[in-house]
Amino acid sequence: MDSLRLQARGEIGGVTLRNRFIRSAVSETMADERGVPLPIYGDFYTRLAAGGCGLLFTGHTFVEERARYSPGMAGMTSAAHAEAFRPVVESVHSEGARFFAQLNHAGSQSRVGALEPIAPSVVDNAQTGRTPVEATRHDIEIVIEAYRRAAGHARAAGFDGVHIHAGHGYLLSSFLSPYTNRRTDEWGGSLENRQRLLRSVVHAVRDGAHGLPVTVKLGMRDFVPGGLTLDEAIDTAQAIVRDGVAAIEVSAGITSPSIETVQQYTGVTRRRAAEDKLVHRLFARTPPQGYFVAEARALRPRVSCPVILCGGLRTIEYMEAVLRDDVADFVSIGRPLIREPDLPKTVEEGRRGLVDCVSCNICLMHEGTHPLRCWRESNRLLAEHAFHRLSGRLLYK
Repeated sequence: MDSLRLQARGEIGGVTLRNRFIRSAVSETMADERGVPLPIYGDFYTRLAAGGCGLLFTGHTFVEERARYSPGMAGMTSAAHAEAFRPVVESVHSEGARFFAQLNHAGSQSRVGALEPIAPSVVDNAQTGRTPVEATRHDIEIVIEAYRRAAGHARAAGFDGVHIHAGHGYLLSSFLSPYTNRRTDEWGGSLENRQRLLRSVVHAVRDGAHGLPVTVKLGMRDFVPGGLTLDEAIDTAQAIVRDGVAAIEVSAGITSPSIETVQQYTGVTRRRAAEDKLVHRLFARTPPQGYFVAEARALRPRVSCPVILCGGLRTIEYMEAVLRDDVADFVSIGRPLIREPDLPKTVEEGRRGLVDCVSCNICLMHEGTHPLRCWRESNRLLAEHAFHRLSGRLLYK
């Protein structure tokens, strides 16, 4: 592996990337109550860019007030947001990375208690347990226009592209799924109707982004009974590629309470468990890497755009094999870059083997409560995490 495919230049929608590493979107909890990024937000992304990734996706940004997922989430609803993002984008560019803004509407998955969440139908959310209200036709029109405006703000901020979140049970994902979409109008029922909102949003974002490439994080199947199937997801992917989508990041749709999008302890060996004080994992089965590989392998020959693989990629050799075996064109990693923001640079310098991240998911437990970080960096931080968890202060338990 002297010459790695991981280090080869790539291209998405005319944007040239210095390598095949993409920072997958992970929510930051680094914005004020208006959704304006705080100074720590810029420091965080500058450090990631300096660490060598070819492309960074922001954590999801809300496209309207009802779209908020959690406290501390950044927004993309106003000129003030665009103005706050501009120096962050410039700093990322100065380190040689490209930067796409991820746009999202939380829908029924919102964890903001003051908001009344909307969804295609009145179906309790599998993650939050919240009961949403059914979106009216007017609500849907507002959502589509909100995405159009948000794309315009992303362009004004200087982003290189726009990434639409259509997975993980958020609003666009819930419209695609027959489990959550039980409507009988033009926005539900047949697959063509269930695709209508995502396709309308793709057109609106392309219009608002004025020539910037538009990519989509697409849930390739649901993890609930009667949900979206892989064949339906591939049909959806083909439809949005015809609509002009420049790349697709493969992920999950509606998830069960187990949250299949962030599986724990992926690739952790007994030695790594001992080193990281994971006593309960010393004799446990090691979950395999690449839990969306089958979906990417099925999708890639069926679409004409690049395919991005995320989900439990934990050794450099495995990431390289994914590219060399034509499973995907890019690898997208999230949690490992929280612990090692310079991982791509160390790979360039010869790094091989397991990443340091053990997929314990402690970082995610603090979403909406504390800024994103790895809490395994020191015993002090682990003790602080334990205090917050025992005190019941965390959004997730």
